Amino acid sequence: MKSTWLVLLPFLNMACGPISDDRPSPQWASDPRPFWGLHIGPADTLDLDYSEALDSGFVVPGRGQADGGAFTMRFQLRDPDHPGRRFRYKLYYRNESYKFPEQGADGAQHPNAWENFYGSWEDAHEGFRSSPPVSGPQGMEMAVRWRITGDPRAEARYRKNGMRARWARNPRVGEYSVLLVVIPDDRFDAVGLPSGVIDIGDTTSGFIEPYWYFLHGPGAHAPDVQVLLAERRLVVRARPDLGAGIAITDTTVRDTSAFCANCGNAPRSLQSAPFEQFIHYIDPSTAFRNVPIIADVLGNGYTPEDHDRYRCNMPERWLVDTRPMTTDRPCSTVRSDPEKHVIQLWNPAADPTGPRKENVGVRSRHGFTYGSYRVQCHLSRLLNDEDMWVGLTNAIWLIYQGAPGNLRRDCPGGYMANYYGGDDDARISRTAYAEMDFEILCTPPYCPDRAFPPILPEQVRGSQERLSWWRGEPPGRVPGMVTVACTNWDMACAAPEDFGWGCRPIEKDGHRFLAHRWDRNYRALTEKQEEPDSTLFNGPYWFQIDWRPEEVLWSVGPDLQHMHAVGYMNSSVTSISNVQMLLIVSQEFHNTRWWPGSRFDQGFIPFPAKDYLGEIEQVIIQ
Repeated sequence: MKSTWLVLLPFLNMACGPISDDRPSPQWASDPRPFWGLHIGPADTLDLDYSEALDSGFVVPGRGQADGGAFTMRFQLRDPDHPGRRFRYKLYYRNESYKFPEQGADGAQHPNAWENFYGSWEDAHEGFRSSPPVSGPQGMEMAVRWRITGDPRAEARYRKNGMRARWARNPRVGEYSVLLVVIPDDRFDAVGLPSGVIDIGDTTSGFIEPYWYFLHGPGAHAPDVQVLLAERRLVVRARPDLGAGIAITDTTVRDTSAFCANCGNAPRSLQSAPFEQFIHYIDPSTAFRNVPIIADVLGNGYTPEDHDRYRCNMPERWLVDTRPMTTDRPCSTVRSDPEKHVIQLWNPAADPTGPRKENVGVRSRHGFTYGSYRVQCHLSRLLNDEDMWVGLTNAIWLIYQGAPGNLRRDCPGGYMANYYGGDDDARISRTAYAEMDFEILCTPPYCPDRAFPPILPEQVRGSQERLSWWRGEPPGRVPGMVTVACTNWDMACAAPEDFGWGCRPIEKDGHRFLAHRWDRNYRALTEKQEEPDSTLFNGPYWFQIDWRPEEVLWSVGPDLQHMHAVGYMNSSVTSISNVQMLLIVSQEFHNTRWWPGSRFDQGFIPFPAKDYLGEIEQVIIQ
């Protein structure tokens, strides 16, 4: 294996910034140098290793990604005034990109800082380690090996057997810092560190965020404690290989014996396949009656005038009872291409002997908490040249993983207990459910009131007069535009200070977004913006959900350097999820009752005569 020592050597001499103005200045330790030893080049950036992460969670670095499979922290110990003195030391790491401030306005630990992703030794309960006796004017160099692992505080366990589930609290993507704390062995007990700092998994007094304790709290002022914060940082990102296969699994278990197919890719074990086929839950309320027609809508075989004519004049008894369906043959509508490293998906053409509208999608098998989810895809066009909608909703969305121990933080007043519940649903203090969506379809882009008039003149059924059934275009309608709906499912938690319903503006960087909630008990907040269908879906295009602890930003663009915002929400208006979520990319047939005021009715859009093709080309989470 080729060494990178010469490449990384210029970066080894790292200085430490000042920790506290009033801190005494012991100089027992100096020059902390986190040495990544990466085999990927000079940049301090590492892509997560998916090869063994399914059951045990991600480990940073993965096997073969760094010298000896671990990072090394080197630091110097010296104390000429006390020859033979021993020291206690502990290394902490923390994700800096997706964190709450460690300190609140009152100087105490921030109320949500305990949620930050931080760790230390792989055994969460191991305390400070001891050095050998330190003698001589030069002292000694210490080398500490360490890794970033999932569930660093040992809090995620399976309910049935109590075994640890590291995958349930995967390392976060983004930037990591390293903090070193050194205390003379003979002064360690006198310092009186709380148990939650020595053992980061200890919850006797709640989780104590070590960066707060040693940078701002009591540890920042103790005369026998030296704290060193290394300037050099590591950046972690996820770039799953879309050509590594698609798993078909029994979603009720995580046992690898449940894998039964790989959808087009045989060279590798399905253990490393980053996606699985997504099987939609079909709720009975999604049922509708459909025109008994199969047509190539996208190929201009159906027009808005056809839709209106059939809607008014086709006898009810001719309509076909249907609802959106999912595949009954694994791998028949998804494929992982090992040569192009893409995932292909398609809604299949209808069979005349049993026509159906079939949803299709893939779901990631590994969850993350927070991150900038960037998806480059070429999904199906939604409008034909006649400005007729094909009935599809293209969606890029995040959904809760249901991992052990993953519940949203407490909501005073409670969350609505069930996704499909009504206004009389119970409220609960915590819930596992979370979802954030891009949904792109043909629906009004504005914020409606609870009861709003039809956007077009009412049609007269059964009339042969064209003016009785042809509605024309909605006022202000721009041909070729589709609506990008950005939604956060907060389960109606009313705790945010500006929580409300109806149509309410949110400002971000001079841009005004209009957020809509139907009423106090409605479980989601949505913003809409129109974009050209030919721009979004005529070729590869980027969709980004930037999910942070206190805000979410939705953006689209032709490349990562030219993105523009289409939605924004923050914790003042909606409860932002803090549970681990999975990524889904799908093409779906929605019942348009979900989208009041829609220009077209799903039931009067024909069954597809040809496949609706989509392709996912890149996924980057950072």
